[in-house]
Amino acid sequence: MRRHYGETRAQREANWKARFSDAVVTLEPKYSGRIEWDSATFFYNQGMEPQEAAERYVKNREPRDA
Repeated sequence: MRRHYGETRAQREANWKARFSDAVVTLEPKYSGRIEWDSATFFYNQGMEPQEAAERYVKNREPRDA
């Protein structure tokens, strides 16, 4: 018998971060494996959607990488 349990907070955060990571790498492949997870956690805690957070993350990182 399969039991259904709701998604935990940790699972929600992990799923959000996976979608965020995919969006960041889609926007700018050079960040593959180089995401600052403290920034991602901040965006998650602000309640931003992963795509919106990824766009802001890439935009804010550009000047430092130039």
